[in-house]
Amino acid sequence: MKKSIITLLCAAGMIISNSAIAENLRVRPGAPSRYTVKQGDTLWSISGKYLYRPWKWHALWGANRSKIRNPHLIYPGQTLVLSYVNGKPRLGVDRSRSGGIPTIKLSPRVRDLGSGYGIPSINVDFYRMFMKTPQFMSAEELTSLPRLVSSTDNRLYFSDGDRVYADGIDEPGTYMILRAVRELKDPRTKASLGMLMEFAGEASTLSTPNSALSHRSAEAQAALHDDEYFVKNPNGSRKPIAVRTAQPMIITGALSEIRKGDYLVKRPSNYANFHFMPHETEGRIDADIVDIMDGVAESGTMQTLILNKGLANGLEPGSVLGIYRRGKLVQSDWENRDLSKSPYVVTPNQEIGLAMVYRANQNVSSAIIIESIANISRDDLLSNPGQDLDTFGNEPNEALKDPTQEPVNRWTRSLKQYQQNREQSK
Repeated sequence: MKKSIITLLCAAGMIISNSAIAENLRVRPGAPSRYTVKQGDTLWSISGKYLYRPWKWHALWGANRSKIRNPHLIYPGQTLVLSYVNGKPRLGVDRSRSGGIPTIKLSPRVRDLGSGYGIPSINVDFYRMFMKTPQFMSAEELTSLPRLVSSTDNRLYFSDGDRVYADGIDEPGTYMILRAVRELKDPRTKASLGMLMEFAGEASTLSTPNSALSHRSAEAQAALHDDEYFVKNPNGSRKPIAVRTAQPMIITGALSEIRKGDYLVKRPSNYANFHFMPHETEGRIDADIVDIMDGVAESGTMQTLILNKGLANGLEPGSVLGIYRRGKLVQSDWENRDLSKSPYVVTPNQEIGLAMVYRANQNVSSAIIIESIANISRDDLLSNPGQDLDTFGNEPNEALKDPTQEPVNRWTRSLKQYQQNREQSK
């Protein structure tokens, strides 16, 4: 079987820059003037051969990201050519030598739903990542979600193939099973960002004739909702109870133990479409890490960070952020002759990685670590890329701007003690 290898240009290479770089595109020394696309290449890695700031891929390809969703089609076997238009670098396909759309014979294999059959955007299976990664929901969203209420034998825990029953489902289909793990709080303001939801598995609805509805009397129909009917009161009372039929379901996939009370969310029709267009944010972003996937203290490449910024702050799927190790407060050993100066210095922030947002709500988002030169911890911060060795994020928060606050007093006392020690040592 032959299949055309087609993909959208939706990503760029990721290289961490250790120096300040001008706003204009800067091509890396030694970037090839011609490059033949190979099987196994990613658009992430190809663009990284050319740019110091490869998340600016749309400028390199002369594409307007906001208007053109598929600026180019790239296939294995095509030759890419670097040229300059009005002094600006452009990367394009050599149509004269490509000879049309190359084809390749595919062997039977597991389909990667994150990238389709062509060159993937980046080397990660977004489908699997999405399935395993926690989500987040507000308290308001949770109140309206359907929930698992029972099983055939009244067990509290369910697994693959079990028949279960749910309440609140309005339409048939496949549903994701989510469990509320804990509340997410902004590390700065302590405001609630919603509940962390863990993906536990999937369940599909089973049809039921629900004959009881068709046997309702005219009086019952007038008194009840469309999905309700009366049954005999099990407590012996002569007054019947209004009920509705629980939705029968079968668990079609379990990643962890599924429990009574878990939430259900209808799986969207575009569930397998994980094509992202990495790009810079429109404005300034400074985000803190709320949580790290799997509850670990440190993480590395291809793990997920949960951030305290989202759609309301300008983040969206595809937004690229730099990961920075915060500078440290250090008491200087230098004998400064100006005794009025502080005895402390702060080391600047160090850019230690890059992350890309792939899910975003209003005030919280998930980002995957694309590259890192050190383990990422919860104390690190994320901001616009390219700020290595800058001191952003060290500005005092509102609580410290008042000189009567304790942290400032503590610094003042240290300074006075430092000056006294200097005077005594003379």
